[in-house]
Amino acid sequence: MKITQTALACALLLAIARETQAQYWTTPAPVTLPSIPSGTFNITSYGASTSSPNNATAIQNAINTAAAAGGGTVQVPAGTFLTGPIHLTNNINLNLASGATLKMLPYGVWPGSTFFITCYRSHDVEISGAGTIDGQGQAWWNAFAANPALARPVQMDLGAITGLEITGIRLQNSPSPHIRLNYNTNVTVTSVTIYTVPAPGQSPAKNTDGVDMGNLFKVYFANNSITCGDDNVVTGGKYIDVENCTFGAGHGCSIGSHTEDGVSFVTVHNCTFNGTTVGIRMKSARGQGGVVQYLAYNNNTMTSVPHPIWISSYYPADPTDPTLDSGETYTSTTPVWKHIKVQSLTATGSTDAGTLFGLPESRISDVTFDNVKISATTGMNIYHANSIVFTNGSSVSVSSGYPVTIYDATVSGISTHIYP
Repeated sequence: MKITQTALACALLLAIARETQAQYWTTPAPVTLPSIPSGTFNITSYGASTSSPNNATAIQNAINTAAAAGGGTVQVPAGTFLTGPIHLTNNINLNLASGATLKMLPYGVWPGSTFFITCYRSHDVEISGAGTIDGQGQAWWNAFAANPALARPVQMDLGAITGLEITGIRLQNSPSPHIRLNYNTNVTVTSVTIYTVPAPGQSPAKNTDGVDMGNLFKVYFANNSITCGDDNVVTGGKYIDVENCTFGAGHGCSIGSHTEDGVSFVTVHNCTFNGTTVGIRMKSARGQGGVVQYLAYNNNTMTSVPHPIWISSYYPADPTDPTLDSGETYTSTTPVWKHIKVQSLTATGSTDAGTLFGLPESRISDVTFDNVKISATTGMNIYHANSIVFTNGSSVSVSSGYPVTIYDATVSGISTHIYP
C-alpha cells in the first residue's frame, strides 16, 4: 500500500497532538500581529482639545478619516481629553502618547450604558502607547451600590476581530469590566497595566474585571499587571498563553462561569499572585457548563492568596455538605473539568489550601499536582473527583485540621482524611 507524504504528515501531526494532550501543555501557534498602514492622524487636527467638554466627534472624525485612507495610526497626544463613546474599525491603531489620557465623560453625563471603545467584525486593530484610559468609575460604583440593576458601560468591548493587539497602555477606574474580548482570533495583550481600587470610604469597584476573554482562538497574554474589583483575567477559548503577569487585588486567573462552548489548551506560567482572593479559579454550574480540559499552570507563585486553587461546579456558592447532593442527569451543559496539571506552584499565607468540588454525575478528573507546595491555615477539600495525583514532593502544610479531606474521590500521593 502506498503511503503519501500528506498521510505521513497527518499521522505525525496526530501523534504530536496526542503527546501534547497527554502532557496537558501546549505553546500556542505564533500569534499574528495586526498590520497597520503608516499614516498618522492626530486627533487635534480634527478639533480635539483638552478644553473641550466632549471630544467624541473629533476623535471619531480622525478615526473615520484614517479608515477612508485605508487605515493608519490615530494619535492621542499628551493631555487629558474628555470623550464619549468611540468606535474603531479595520487597519486602525489608536495610539496614546506618554502623558495622554482619554477620560470617559462622568456618570450623569455619559449616554446611558453605551460602551466606551468598541470594535466589531473587523481586522487588524491595535490600541497602543504609554497613555491612560480613565473611566471615572467611582461615581458609577456608588450608584450601583444604591441600585444593583444599574447598567454600566464597559471600557473596551472588542469582538469578532482577526488580528488584535493591545499593548503598553494603562486602564483605570472602569465603571464595569475594563477589557472584554469575544470571538477574536490572533490576539496579543502585552505590557498592559490595569489598576482600579475604590477611594477610601467609598463603594467597592464591583464587577470591574481586568480582561474577560470569551471564545478566543490563539492568544498571547504576557507581562501584564492587573489589580481590580473582580476577576483579574478570565480565559475562554482555545490556545491561550498567559505568562509573566502580576496579579494584585482581584478574584484571580479564572475560567467561567459560562463554559458552554468549551475551553482547552490554556497555559498559565511564571505569574505572581499577591493578595488575590483566589489564584487558579475555575467556576461553573449545572445549566451553564461545558468541557474544560488540557490546562497547564506552571511555575506560579502565590502570596497571601486566601484560596490558591478553587475548581467548582456549584458556582456561585459551594454546598456546605458534599454528602447532600445525590446527583442529577448529565446534560450538554453539565460542567466538565479534566486533564489539568499544576506544576511548580508555591503558595504561602493562604486561608485554605484549596477546593476541588465536582458533581456526583460529573467528577473532576485527571488533575496532577507536581512539585506543588501550599502553606495554609486549613487544608484542601476534594469532593466528587477521580484520579487526583500529588507527585514530585507536593505537600499541603496546615496549622489546623487535616491537610486533605476527600469525599467520593480517588486521590494518591498524599495522606487524606475521609469527610467528615
